[in-house]
Amino acid sequence: MRSTWGWAVKRSWVGAILVSIPLWGHCTSYFTWERVDLPAASGASCGNGTPYRFFVNRTPLTTKTVVIMEGGGACYDQDACLWKGSFFGGSNSNGIATNYMSSLVSNQKNTSGSPFAAINQGALGLTPFAARVSAAKVQTQSWNIVYMPQCTGDVYTGNKVNVYADADASKPLTYFHRGDVNSQLVAKWIAANLPRPEHLLMYGFSAGAIGVTAHYGDFRDAIQPRKASLLADSGPLYQAPAGGTPEQYPSLPLHTKIRASWGLDERTGIIPRLVARYPGLGDPGNLASLNTALARVYPQDRMGHTLLQADVVFAAYSYDKFFPAIKAEPSIEKRNAQRLVKWQKEIVPWLEDMGPYANIGYYIPYARPGTFHSHSTTMFSFNGTDIPEAGVPSVTTFVDNLLDGRGPVMRVVEKSQKPHRPILDTLYDYLSDLLFENLGL
Repeated sequence: MRSTWGWAVKRSWVGAILVSIPLWGHCTSYFTWERVDLPAASGASCGNGTPYRFFVNRTPLTTKTVVIMEGGGACYDQDACLWKGSFFGGSNSNGIATNYMSSLVSNQKNTSGSPFAAINQGALGLTPFAARVSAAKVQTQSWNIVYMPQCTGDVYTGNKVNVYADADASKPLTYFHRGDVNSQLVAKWIAANLPRPEHLLMYGFSAGAIGVTAHYGDFRDAIQPRKASLLADSGPLYQAPAGGTPEQYPSLPLHTKIRASWGLDERTGIIPRLVARYPGLGDPGNLASLNTALARVYPQDRMGHTLLQADVVFAAYSYDKFFPAIKAEPSIEKRNAQRLVKWQKEIVPWLEDMGPYANIGYYIPYARPGTFHSHSTTMFSFNGTDIPEAGVPSVTTFVDNLLDGRGPVMRVVEKSQKPHRPILDTLYDYLSDLLFENLGL
């Protein structure tokens, strides 16, 4: 149910426990997930037109708040928006279950044909940032936690109702790309219903990393925290300027496609809105310019980016539908090799563009054995995210540097391409290859 709370919070944590006073309504719950449904009249919705809902886990011990934007792919065609017949697609194609944070399996009918579509990512605990207690420790586990599922197939950026009929013209799919609308409304809800944060962290993994980059200004300006930080994991906005070529900028065909499918450039789209908010600070023809525009608008904020150089999952999403030569390769090993050539080519100019900005940090290991094809440094745990050559034990060091704000921002790129591979990790990666083959990746 939607909360309508106002607060009076003393500075000490003891006072916060005793004097977190509701100004109206009934007592709020702490250390449990509260569901918030955005009203349909607001324009918010999931891709299938069902209500957009998110989840809040409060604590009376601090005003610090982390907003988590969930990962889960993207879509710009009929089958992918139903998550049908392939690993490629947008998660929660059936909408967000009311028990999303408590039951692993959705109580909604799975019509997508994908075994992943009925899984509730929130309850699965895809990231330690969404847990109060886990083997991987992170400061934000003691903060207020806002968890935003993805269900619009547009990495939180769309504002367009599209009709897809490319797979089955007799059954056209009307799909609501409302990620931009939903995100702005969540920011306003937090500003009205949670205490002003001493520190706000905008964190997203995979598709959510693009979301927090796109909406950092929306949340920061609405919530007005005393301190703010950005952590974008494995969802980079690579250089893709209009007028370039796919050979120069492999992400350009993808960016061109999503701009049209999700209405990014249309009158009510996110790009005209951000250009109006930050005139002259970015290039509307190059989505990657948002990375440095944010650093210039908020020079006092620390902004951290992390990804893995051997990430074939995000690379597959980025390139496979636009470069037929990849799919023509006879084995997954050769397809992965082609994906990584393009992926790693894009990392260099991405880092060079952010280099002059002293408030942007990055942490780029080569690979993460034993995880889903080296996708994400912060999903499931922080195991295997060390960079031995730099003496960094895990991505935790990078996160602490980002949040503590002491000294220069951390910048580490692993040079070695031969990570330690225990036998169980090798077996896991082999089984992942078999799974990918069966899902058409």
